[in-house]
Parts: sequence; structure tokens; C-alpha cells
Amino acid sequence: MRPPSKCPRCGLDLGAYVETHCPRCGVNFTPEPLTPGILLLNWTIGICGTFFVLASIGWFAFYMNASSRAELYEGAPYRVTTFRVTSVQYYRIATDTLNGGTSSVAAASASGIVEGQRESMDLLPCLNKIPQDQQDVEQQVPAGTVIGVYLFPTLRGENRIQRIGGLPPAEKYQRQATWASSRAFPVVGFMGLLTVFLSLARYSLWRSARRRLAQADCVSR
Repeated sequence: MRPPSKCPRCGLDLGAYVETHCPRCGVNFTPEPLTPGILLLNWTIGICGTFFVLASIGWFAFYMNASSRAELYEGAPYRVTTFRVTSVQYYRIATDTLNGGTSSVAAASASGIVEGQRESMDLLPCLNKIPQDQQDVEQQVPAGTVIGVYLFPTLRGENRIQRIGGLPPAEKYQRQATWASSRAFPVVGFMGLLTVFLSLARYSLWRSARRRLAQADCVSR
């Protein structure tokens, strides 16, 4: 904030540029240090704002993925069968980060035989822990392992084979999308409103401080 052009105590004309105190009476123009309450408010705004941004991006991506996959499997015919593993493959998927860089996450796939035909499937849901390398994947799922799966004859690629795990894929992904829209999004929205409210409160305090300084300047004139 701009210091007053005249000293509010002795009326000395300070000119366009002033130091941190009046040379005549010594009154200090240095801005008052932030109180613990203001510091706490600033930290709260920063934390809430960061959570809102990260949660918005993460949950929106989660919802879009779940809803698109639910639509993919909705109405698609399938049958229960088995997948006999012939080989496994460990690899890493590159992903973009918020700061513009890239990172990678572990992934694994398997080739095998389903009803006499060669198929491939995403192996990560079948593993007990995230694999560290190719040897780790081979130890968890050795060749010859038989996995119960859903076969979707009308789909292509790894989408044709889904591991049996509770609910059929269409219902599972639909529940995930419903949970994200009914539970996660309201929480994210609340954090956004809280961030806006706290930011407005902080701005109001800043305006009040400027108003008091302007009033002191007018009195000195």
C-alpha cells in the first residue's frame, strides 16, 4: 500500500517518495506485520484452492473414464469363460503432470488363449501388487495361469477380455460414474465455494486496510 503524502502526526509534507518513517517525528510507515489470523486465512485459502484444482482435474477424469467405459460395455453381449496365460509383458505408461513434465506408471498385459483363440488382456487388475519389473510380473502370474474372465465378442483389443471380479463391467463402471457425480462432485463444489468465500473475506480485509490508510492521508492534508 502507498504511504501517505503527509505525516498524519506532524503534518510534514513527505513528497512523492518517502522512507519508512517521518524524518521529523519518527512515525513509522512500515506496513504492519500480518497477524496470526491473517496468516492462517492465507494458508487456508492456498490449501483449499490447491485441493479444489487437483480434485477437480482428478475426479473429472475419473468420471469421464468411468462413464465412457460404462457406455462401451452397456448392452454388449458377453459370456463367462477362462483365459490361459501364455506370456506376460511389463511396461510403463507416460503421463503428463500439472507442472508440464511427464511421469510414468507401471502397467502389465498378458497374451493367452480364450476358447481356442489368442487374446490379450490388461493384467494389472489381476496382480496382488504393483509390479516393479518384468520378473515381478512373471512371478505373480506365471505362464499357464488360468483366469476367469468375461468375453465380449463384439469388442476389440483388450476391451474384449475383462477379469471376473464381483460386478459385470457395465454395472461396475456405471456405479463408479454415479458415485463420482453424486458424492465426489458435491465435495469438490463445496471446496470451490469455500475458496471463493475465503478469498472474498481476505480481499475485504485488504480493502479495509487501504481505506484506513487513505483516511489517515486525508486527515493529514
